[in-house]
Amino acid sequence: MNSAAAATAGSEDIFIYSTGLGASLTLPTSVPASRTLKLNYAGDVFRFDGLSTENFSTHRLGFNGQIIAGSWKLTGEGSTLFVDGSRDTLPSVAAVNANAITLWRERRRQWQHRLKVQAQANRGNSLIRVTGTLLAYDYQTHAVSGKVPFADRSDVMGAIDLGWKQSAKSLWFSGVRVGHQNQAIVPLPNCEFDYSNDYQRLVVGWEGKPSANTTVAISGGPDFRHYSGAIDPRVFLGGRDRSSFWFEGNFSAKPCARLTITGKAGRMAWLSSTGKSAYMDSSAETAAVWTMTPVWSLRVSAKVHRCDYFPAIRDDWESLLGVGVMLKTTDRTLLSLEFLHHRGWDNLPTSTGREFLRETVNLGATIKL
Repeated sequence: MNSAAAATAGSEDIFIYSTGLGASLTLPTSVPASRTLKLNYAGDVFRFDGLSTENFSTHRLGFNGQIIAGSWKLTGEGSTLFVDGSRDTLPSVAAVNANAITLWRERRRQWQHRLKVQAQANRGNSLIRVTGTLLAYDYQTHAVSGKVPFADRSDVMGAIDLGWKQSAKSLWFSGVRVGHQNQAIVPLPNCEFDYSNDYQRLVVGWEGKPSANTTVAISGGPDFRHYSGAIDPRVFLGGRDRSSFWFEGNFSAKPCARLTITGKAGRMAWLSSTGKSAYMDSSAETAAVWTMTPVWSLRVSAKVHRCDYFPAIRDDWESLLGVGVMLKTTDRTLLSLEFLHHRGWDNLPTSTGREFLRETVNLGATIKL
């Protein structure tokens, strides 16, 4: 369980208490080496001291598994998350930073669904990889005039990659991504627009190990997109077709036995949860964990995130800096203390009032039964 001080709800400092439970089950199979299936559940309850309208709980049910048949390897993972929170929404204010709305939105009643299925076959130095993904948000909040509306949104994508292994530690690949994003129309006056779209991406990427203790994966390419929804032609000028550059990448390094460094970055087009707009989502983050002694560890992290909207004119940013210590009191008990500095701002010179500062102190305990 943990408590957080100065976690801003509106403009107030507040204490948040939470407790959680996680469990997993590995199902037995007739051929353990080639077939695995694991189910997991995680539940958390959050309580806001003096602000009960923000209380909520989460329940996540997930799975992951694999099947190996000849030269083919099929893997799958997915989850369904239910957030049991308030169905009420904030009064509509254009001056609120999009990243501040996200903090509040994630406590509202909703369903989130994620699925990824992948099949890969290796033949000598070459491989073929086929992937399918699903991401869907089903918001259960009320649509009330004068308050922030939330629009359901989803992304379905299929991909095929062809790769060539230069060595056991280096893989180059290229391929295509074909997908559809859907944005619901909010049933309120002046909200009769959506930016649902079909897209195709070309990709070139590399995965490998530059050194024995470092892994890197990076891919990117052009994104060609046709906005098929009920766009607003008064502000979405230049036709329905758009192109951009997308990328994603991650790395993990262990420079020495006591230090681990990880990071990831990405850029993609996505849909606004408040409807009537799309945006380019760009982010980069990194974290380092230093094991000072067998029982004490230090963790530092940093993240920067940008939401550049269109046709709405907003350019909202956020940065997060964190530092924490962890104490392993027993083989089954871990105590933690973390400080997080979270700042948001608007990069448009003509806009004001979208800045925010959130600072949290988190004290936690994790116990394995």
